[in-house]
Amino acid sequence: MSDRARFVAVALVAALTVGAVTLGGSGVTAAQSSHIAVQSTTVDPTKPRAGEDVTITATITNFETSPVAAEITAVTLRRSGRIVEAVDDPGTLGPGGSMELPITTSFEEPGRKRLTLWVYGKGDNGGVFNVKYPVTVSVTERRPDVQLSLSAPSEPSTETPVNVTVANGAETNISNLQLTLAGPNATVEDARRVNAALAGGGERVLTYDVTFDAAGRQPLTATLDYRDSDGDSQTISASRTFAVDAPDADAELDAEVVRENDTARIDASVTNFGNVPLEHVRIRAESGDETVARKLVPDVPTEETRTVSISEPSLPAGPVRLVASYEADGDRYERTATVDFAPTTHGNITLTGIEVVPSGSAIRLVGSASNTGETDVTGAVVAVVGTDRVTPVAPAKNYFVGNVPAGEFTSFELTARLAGNRTDTVPVRITYIADGEQRQRVVEVSITGGSAGPAGSTGSDGPDGPPGGGGFLGVGRIDVVGIVLRLALVVAVGGGVIYWWQRRRPER
Repeated sequence: MSDRARFVAVALVAALTVGAVTLGGSGVTAAQSSHIAVQSTTVDPTKPRAGEDVTITATITNFETSPVAAEITAVTLRRSGRIVEAVDDPGTLGPGGSMELPITTSFEEPGRKRLTLWVYGKGDNGGVFNVKYPVTVSVTERRPDVQLSLSAPSEPSTETPVNVTVANGAETNISNLQLTLAGPNATVEDARRVNAALAGGGERVLTYDVTFDAAGRQPLTATLDYRDSDGDSQTISASRTFAVDAPDADAELDAEVVRENDTARIDASVTNFGNVPLEHVRIRAESGDETVARKLVPDVPTEETRTVSISEPSLPAGPVRLVASYEADGDRYERTATVDFAPTTHGNITLTGIEVVPSGSAIRLVGSASNTGETDVTGAVVAVVGTDRVTPVAPAKNYFVGNVPAGEFTSFELTARLAGNRTDTVPVRITYIADGEQRQRVVEVSITGGSAGPAGSTGSDGPDGPPGGGGFLGVGRIDVVGIVLRLALVVAVGGGVIYWWQRRRPER
């Protein structure tokens, strides 16, 4: 073939294939067959970190001057001739049509990345085309600004709490935090948590209640979506596999009587020694066949104790049986304990150590007002009660004892005049306030034998005699019949002696 023939052949081939040749250069790149162009590209985030997802969005247009529609068969993103990402059959563009096509990738190393976006397609007239467009991405250093970690505060079981720690290692705040915990064999209560912000250098721990389907090795993944200081959306995740133990429901109920602040109560404590939480916990107190009190107890996590108190007004004296019922791992259980309850002995004034002292025509009662109860007494007053045989007289018709602490006593003195010789007791009224209530009673104080003591709440008449037991000639009570018999005996004995003496004298 001559040189002229070769030139004509080359020119003909070039003319036939010109529709498939890409016109390169900066700006808009078009295909001759259908006027397809990549108008622009955007990069989000504009400065991605190493390992962070970056989305390159290409705007592809078929100009209005295009004679035919164009079918886009593929779009690839290449680096150094190697395909990094690809999208197949994104769609067809008619004359004047356009599309925005996002392609997401990532870069493990920082630096300036030079890429090429290729668009492949064919027109309605059967012509094929490809268009390329340069893309540059600046990748920054990976910074461990935000980190996640998962832990279990105790040995994990089928029902267990899991802590997720969010740590912001950056100097600036992060915002719009959305933390989610999930696992393929786990049910997470309130799995998605939202927080407005986390300060730079700050840390936050969130606790999730997790129920695993079974024991064994079970994975969980925490995912955090947030916005960094530049307002860009970021996502990080962390996973951990937990060795889950089989459920063990083990609880103990303890009870004790506590005396405090002049009151008594029962403290009941439920301790969880198992590896599953105790839920719907209730405690009831029983006396005999009767339930005397009920208490609701907060859920008891593993290795923790919850205590409730049952106050004195609800409790009778004697043995009290406490029953704790609870749910663990879906089953219902009970534990029991028994205590011997003794109610508080309220403040009580008792007259002790009373002595009777004659005082002219009257007597003095000198003694102690003793508080034999377990609570303090206030405003105590003792007073002689007037009767037809007893008359309160000055200087101490009544006596203000005042306040008497529990287990203590205070001296008092009362004066009274007795009528006749048949008075053995003096009624004394005791008034005081104990545990906010005013109490009052009358006791009969015995005055026989020169000393006195309470003789009960009611008095009884006895033989006549002066107060203090002085009696006739200081030895006893006056007994007229006894005196007459004694005088008759003396006279008879004296007469007999005189008669015997006279018989023995010789006659003169």
